[in-house]
Amino acid sequence: MRKSAIFRTHGMPYALRPLKNIQIWPSTRKAIISTTGIHGVFRGFKFEPDAVIGQKGELCKGLTFFGRLLLAALCSVFLWADALQALQGDEFRAPNVAILVSRDIRPYVEAVEGMSAVLSEISSAKVQVFSLEKFKGKSRDVLIQTLTGEKFDLFVAFGPEAVRLTREEPALEKTAWLYSMILNPPAVSGQAETACGVPLDIPAKRQLEMIAQGLTAGKRLGLLYDPRYNSEFFMKASAEAPSRDLKIVPLKVSSKKDIPAVLKQNWENIDALWLIPDQTVISESIVQYIIKDALFKKIPVIGYNRFFYESGAALAFIFDYEEVGRQTGRMAAGVLMGKACEKETPLFHVWMNLRVFDKLGITVPEKKSPSMEAGP
Repeated sequence: MRKSAIFRTHGMPYALRPLKNIQIWPSTRKAIISTTGIHGVFRGFKFEPDAVIGQKGELCKGLTFFGRLLLAALCSVFLWADALQALQGDEFRAPNVAILVSRDIRPYVEAVEGMSAVLSEISSAKVQVFSLEKFKGKSRDVLIQTLTGEKFDLFVAFGPEAVRLTREEPALEKTAWLYSMILNPPAVSGQAETACGVPLDIPAKRQLEMIAQGLTAGKRLGLLYDPRYNSEFFMKASAEAPSRDLKIVPLKVSSKKDIPAVLKQNWENIDALWLIPDQTVISESIVQYIIKDALFKKIPVIGYNRFFYESGAALAFIFDYEEVGRQTGRMAAGVLMGKACEKETPLFHVWMNLRVFDKLGITVPEKKSPSMEAGP
């Protein structure tokens, strides 16, 4: 009967899948090692094909010194397998993971595909995907019964609706969980900084680092925001800006109607306009209006997705959602192994809009981060 095992090298797991080269025969307690693929992993060790190692605890004669070391490691694996068998019976249960998806939209779909691919590569976990759009009204009770009845080891919530379900449903509170693809995790999850996962928030410090590299001539950054939602971000950005020889100019608004007047009063006070996720400021029509007005004033705009780039932003922070999903998958695999988790900065790219650079006379930087590149 084949047993699952984990080899660790310098504290890191070597593999999460069941070992295919080791067979444990319960009747004799002998282990047989097939050398197929072994040399690609344990270089320098010498084995005879399908050599019988012997009874547990017995060292075979003729093994090299390194072979004896490997034998000791294998014995530890066998004892570990016996312990699992005693606790869980003959079959070791693979971890059970539930992926909860807020909506059936492309970013979430791509992220889930990325996570599923990673778990299939490095884990024996059983993964099930549940779209909340398919469980509305009374059918939501059916979903809760399924999630509680199948004894899931981990919930991974993609999007705010899925996060709220895992946190607000009492029957799900005791199961480990991760979030992914959300903005402002503490506000969404209601768990301050204790929740962990991969958000879509890029820290102000990292954004300023990229802006300073991409727009070397711009020193005064106008930050358009509603204090009700982004006062904390403004304070962090203001504290970090001097280290990059930058200054943040606050452009505060409390409604969409305030935007034209605030911009008109401040065009002469800023060298670039920085747009961030904000419930009051952002809508497609407003973004296009702002960027068009900024370009007329020869002011470059910094945005945060492909739409901003296509609308004429000079710089745009871009997410590869499948990449974010793979990042979430690696975190999930660690949690299943008992590792502590924490909030991670999502992987991102910065696109330079060379057409806008040329129009505004902006010099393309010679030295820049590998994540900064010319957009399509």
